[in-house]
Amino acid sequence: MKISPTVLKETGRVAVGVLIGDLIMLLVFFLLKKLDITALLGALLGSAAAIGNFFAMGLGIQKALDDPERTKFLVQRSYTLRMLGMVAVMIAGFVLPCFHVVAVLVPFLLPGVSIHVMRLLGLYRPEKEEGGEST
Repeated sequence: MKISPTVLKETGRVAVGVLIGDLIMLLVFFLLKKLDITALLGALLGSAAAIGNFFAMGLGIQKALDDPERTKFLVQRSYTLRMLGMVAVMIAGFVLPCFHVVAVLVPFLLPGVSIHVMRLLGLYRPEKEEGGEST
């Protein structure tokens, strides 16, 4: 399956937002004198999982749209697998001492926050489809 340019473009936008959010989070850790390797590793793990989840969501939707007969099943399967993956990452963040749990969890919030901030700043406008409706 060829990856849609839209999936790549939107994942790139979200990745930039997540990385900016990570820098802000790590700055807060620094100001609180809590910045250490566990915070850095936690941010890395959480961000990779958050960006990967967004990318997997895009691929799942793309695949579902390519197969109209199985759309519901494919979307549900994608959602279930992505949630299981996120739970596994969160559990690793709680259990493994090499990760700061807050630094693992905060990046999961950043894709949504970054999309809202981009819309507020006028940096993100959904592309219009041929029918004239925005997505």
